[in-house]
Amino acid sequence: MFPWLAFGHMLPFLRLAKIMARKGNRISFISTPRNIDRLPQLPPTLASLITFVKIPLPPVDGLPPTAEATSDLEGHEILYLKRAYDLLRQPLSGFLSNSRPDWILFDHAPFWLPAVARELGIPTVFFSIFIASALAFTSPPADEEQDYRRRAIKEWMDGQKWGSVVYVAFGSEATWSHEELTEIANGLELSGLPFFWVLRTRQSSDDSKLPEGFEERTKGRGVVWKEWAPQVKILGHDSVGGFLTHSGWSSVVEGLQFGRPLVLLICYNDQGLNAKLLQQKGAGYLVPRDERDGRFTRDSVADSLKMVVTGEEGATYRIKAMEMKELFGDTEKHDDYVYALLEYLETNISRKL
Repeated sequence: MFPWLAFGHMLPFLRLAKIMARKGNRISFISTPRNIDRLPQLPPTLASLITFVKIPLPPVDGLPPTAEATSDLEGHEILYLKRAYDLLRQPLSGFLSNSRPDWILFDHAPFWLPAVARELGIPTVFFSIFIASALAFTSPPADEEQDYRRRAIKEWMDGQKWGSVVYVAFGSEATWSHEELTEIANGLELSGLPFFWVLRTRQSSDDSKLPEGFEERTKGRGVVWKEWAPQVKILGHDSVGGFLTHSGWSSVVEGLQFGRPLVLLICYNDQGLNAKLLQQKGAGYLVPRDERDGRFTRDSVADSLKMVVTGEEGATYRIKAMEMKELFGDTEKHDDYVYALLEYLETNISRKL
């Protein structure tokens, strides 16, 4: 543990150390000699589990020789204490390198400590004695442009009818030829459905160009978003009624966890197997292609979307997707799988498989 040099910080850290030590954990509590000497004495039952590590505070011009805590200084002198505290980086790095703790719990002041810990391969925990709302005023400001873009997405989604929007995204690696992209765009236009299309464009490539006038003709009921978008948040919005996807498994999981029926337009790799499984389970509909050359058309895209999102025949897909939500959206069950994996790894940590 490495708290800031103020007793309002050191004492809460020490209380936490005692709680953790009562569970049998060994704690190294790091501070300066004079501060450690002024801390409350440990109960005999915990003395063997909590070790006080004294690291002398480096001298700094303007800092009195005996000052090691904020209580030793006037307000205008604390700046010098901060400078001295930052100089503890090197001796603390040496201690951590030699002792190799399992975790480091640190305070707000040592902004440099996470970088040191990463170099040594030691995980860190930030223990804040401030409330969360106060931290909001000390953290870096939000990216205003990014925040504006996210608000724009939400405002557009909020303006659409429940379950009416087709969310369109094909992952970060799937690529389409200009002909294929044209058919997808024209299919969206022919469907007459509202859509939000996250279109990954490639610089200096004609393949990323949409049909002339497409965005103008679909303006109002459709959005073509050419930047990164928060896919999970969009899929979780009540206005989304279907997901036109390449069938990448991460996207499949993200769609079904919200019960979104899937319209499957595969590109390559595992996507064909994924789509076949989903179609067999009734959770997704594969856009028909010409069996001779594998091409799909604007009509096949439009008909697939209308059927799955609004058509009577597509009700079975919508119902099945909501059933799948119970499985894919069960975070407790997912956590249980992770815990089972962790238990297996811990049990077999020294066993050669």
